[in-house]
Amino acid sequence: MSSMSSTARRSCPFCHRDVSVGWIRLHGWWHARRRRDGQQRAHVTLAAADRYRGTLVGVPRSYVHSGCGAGTGMPEEIVRSYLANPFLYNDTAFCTGCEDYVPHVECTWLETGQSLRDYFAVLRAAASPELRAQAHVHVHGADARLAGG
Repeated sequence: MSSMSSTARRSCPFCHRDVSVGWIRLHGWWHARRRRDGQQRAHVTLAAADRYRGTLVGVPRSYVHSGCGAGTGMPEEIVRSYLANPFLYNDTAFCTGCEDYVPHVECTWLETGQSLRDYFAVLRAAASPELRAQAHVHVHGADARLAGG
């Protein structure tokens, strides 16, 4: 048996391919590199089987940044990923006008006028206790959960 076949592998959160653990950081860096327009080449998503599968009718998908007035659309794979896990992303969104990531508090959905910050707060509050616990451990570490942190 070759050493290649026994190498530990991990699923890439961007492309969902199995990547050698020794290469996962470099592989992730490659996906997260910025394009000329300032946006990452790829974004973390859930695997297709784990994404929200319901209808997107009524789900906002375009937002405007108050700082520059530009509108930006959110890709379906990101919408379906955050609907399944509202803790998956940080509190920024890409602005096509600024060509950078801006705080959710500075963005409002074109469809509803609600701020992205408030929208994600509602989704997170409605999340299952299991998802909230996973998010807490991800942010604070397993020891914090054991210590009641």
